[in-house]
Amino acid sequence: MDIFESFCRTCGNECLESLSIYKESAQALDKMVPISDMLAACLPASLPPLNPEDDYPKQICRICVKKLSMAFEFSHQWLGAHSEFNVALKFEQRRRRSQASKSQSQSQTQGQAPTHPAEPKNEQLPTEPADAVTPKIQSEREIAPSTVEAKSSTDSRPGFKCGICNECFYTEKACKFHFKFSHKDL
Repeated sequence: MDIFESFCRTCGNECLESLSIYKESAQALDKMVPISDMLAACLPASLPPLNPEDDYPKQICRICVKKLSMAFEFSHQWLGAHSEFNVALKFEQRRRRSQASKSQSQSQTQGQAPTHPAEPKNEQLPTEPADAVTPKIQSEREIAPSTVEAKSSTDSRPGFKCGICNECFYTEKACKFHFKFSHKDL
């Protein structure tokens, strides 16, 4: 139907300069993305999917395209951060399970009962200046330069090491996440 010929599908206002939802693309995430793809990604699942054959308006105004691009970028940013947090949380859970199993096996091999959490520990923590909050990350290049050069593409050893607890990581980003969440009090 042509009764909506000059109306924006997203805001419902009449617009003189509009773009076709199904034929045009807009700049988002440093590339051109079809407007229909951005709309499909940002619309709630409870709405019916976009259909070029329906009777609704087939155009979108430039103001709504800018808003849509921002919403699309925000959605991708949120999903990326959520994914990174999931990786960090899974790593932390594995690390804690590993530490618990190591301490349990050590106590069994040494014939000691596990220490009670209320008992004070006589550990001395290293003292650092209060302004030393930057992560201590060492790449394998700093640790052992000869091993990095000999590393093949099939070698899957971690390449980054936390300077505080010596945990190893495959990426610098994972190491920074570890530092941020595991050593947040430093």
